[in-house]
Amino acid sequence: MAVPKKRTTSSSQGQRRSHMALVPTQLVPTSSGALVPRRIKKAVELGLIKPKKA
Repeated sequence: MAVPKKRTTSSSQGQRRSHMALVPTQLVPTSSGALVPRRIKKAVELGLIKPKKA
């Protein structure tokens, strides 16, 4: 069974956990005026998907 070589300090533990924080979805306006997540903006503008009404 694997055992850690040394104890993780509270500082290192906190730094690791700070990277796991949830961030709100970034919404950007499209040319049609809808607010959509940044990752699907181009698909909405090309007409590949329709944005949901909020």
